[in-house]
Amino acid sequence: MASLNRLVYCCVVLILISIMATNAFAKENCRYFWVVRDGLTSPQEVDELLARAYAAGANGIMIQVVGRGEAYYQSEVIPVANFSGFDDPLQYVIEKAGPMGIEVHAWVNAFLVWSAPWDAPEGHVYNQHPEWFTYHTSGRSSKNYTQEQAEAAGLVGATLSPVFPEVREYIKDITVEIAENYNIDGIHLDYIRYPNSSFGYSELEVEFFRLATGLTPTESSEQWNLWRQQQVTETVATIRASLRSVDPGVLLSAAVMANPYSAASEFSCDWQKWISEGLVDFVCPMAYSSSVERALDLAASTTSIHPEKVVYGIGVWNQTVSNALIAAERALELGAAGICIFSLNSLPSGGEQMLRRSWGSGSPEHGISPAYFHRVSVP
Repeated sequence: MASLNRLVYCCVVLILISIMATNAFAKENCRYFWVVRDGLTSPQEVDELLARAYAAGANGIMIQVVGRGEAYYQSEVIPVANFSGFDDPLQYVIEKAGPMGIEVHAWVNAFLVWSAPWDAPEGHVYNQHPEWFTYHTSGRSSKNYTQEQAEAAGLVGATLSPVFPEVREYIKDITVEIAENYNIDGIHLDYIRYPNSSFGYSELEVEFFRLATGLTPTESSEQWNLWRQQQVTETVATIRASLRSVDPGVLLSAAVMANPYSAASEFSCDWQKWISEGLVDFVCPMAYSSSVERALDLAASTTSIHPEKVVYGIGVWNQTVSNALIAAERALELGAAGICIFSLNSLPSGGEQMLRRSWGSGSPEHGISPAYFHRVSVP
């Protein structure tokens, strides 16, 4: 009987942990910034960026700690990037942002692992595992493009294929290492998709599809598209399960192509399914259009299902802050959980005050004064 009671108790605990993890993201008024790794060059620059986030009234940042397959933290999984003035940029950000009441989400580029110039260091996945990369329909590996060729093909850089279990494990190991070793609020996945529908065509990738379905891509384009979506989704599921096992309180989010329909059909990124199945806690649709009309359309489509799990992403490098906020405010009216701005690095001077006014007086007070940054005068 005692053994049975222990078994029942363990089952109940596991169920509660699962429920807590699934419902972990249940808040409103998220005021986030993406922070590109270029801002991690020195403690001085981090201080300045965090001071600007504080002045704007932000309560969270997505800090890019895995860019081109390199770590901006102490890692035993991937090569450590060259950064100056730090022992550990991620730890420094956590220690500075925490007392300010600013959440820290570790932003990880998933399948994208390198971009021109093609000079990846020794020990990098680019050099160690050429067989892991996705191929274009032309038969060229995504790691074998010049910068000009990549731009013509709609390719950002060398991209791993979600088809391979080893790739899923590689990305999972990166996220688990961060969650285990750092007191972060979340893991934020970027480039968790195919470059576009023209990639995924290496002999091995096609053979995996044939073994799973008995078909070739030309025999059933519908099955091919669904199968490719499944591979990306399986990667997200692998990360989700592993994070729950090491720290159920860590949120999992993703930066996604804003149009939910082309995201799935063109990039195999079925993020509405991820939300519905509890694989992510929230998504940040990258609705960077400078056309107000187009941005308003995206505000509606991104919030059509589970708007409470959508933190609407806007760009301020390609338009004025006021222009970007028009559709963002519409997304909030439609029930979005908040706004994420790309990027804090490119926020124009004076944007802090405009954002604070937009976010309103309902913003909770931060834990400390900006004077906490003794080297920075807050704008």
